[in-house]
Amino acid sequence: MRRVLASVALLLGLAACQKPLPEADSPGGRLYAARCGSCHRAFQPATLKYAMWEIQVDRKQSVMARAGQPPLTDQERTLVLDYLKRHSG
Repeated sequence: MRRVLASVALLLGLAACQKPLPEADSPGGRLYAARCGSCHRAFQPATLKYAMWEIQVDRKQSVMARAGQPPLTDQERTLVLDYLKRHSG
């Protein structure tokens, strides 16, 4: 029974991941998808509260630098965080 429930939860989670990003064609949506989606899938903004997005964006700056990618500029960071704020959970 646990395996069935786990499978259903996994399928529901995968279905939710397939949902397009909100305002995907906005400048913030495009930047978020391009920069954050280059190493992993771009998560739905509603999956986290805005305060957690702030922490994640700041944490990922050093991850990007270690991976040899340029961190977000101040302007890019503001654009991404504004986008995430509008659509966070």
